[in-house]
Amino acid sequence: ADPESAADVVYTLESGSLPAGASLTSTSSGAVIAGDLTAVGSNTTSNFTIRAKDAASNTSDRAFSITVTGGIEQSGQFIP
Repeated sequence: ADPESAADVVYTLESGSLPAGASLTSTSSGAVIAGDLTAVGSNTTSNFTIRAKDAASNTSDRAFSITVTGGIEQSGQFIP
């Protein structure tokens, strides 16, 4: 929760794209990026921006980059 607005923050994918097979979920403890990344066939870098927005409509954007190595089975979570 955001101490200034006393409400949970909602995280959204503002721009760019996640690696193939990944998705972003907003939770009460942060944003979770998870999925089955086996669809990536070669080394791929995904650049994207996540926006945090509270109940008072205060926003903050942060840019991220994830590189997935193709040909290796990968799964997991990244909590920014």
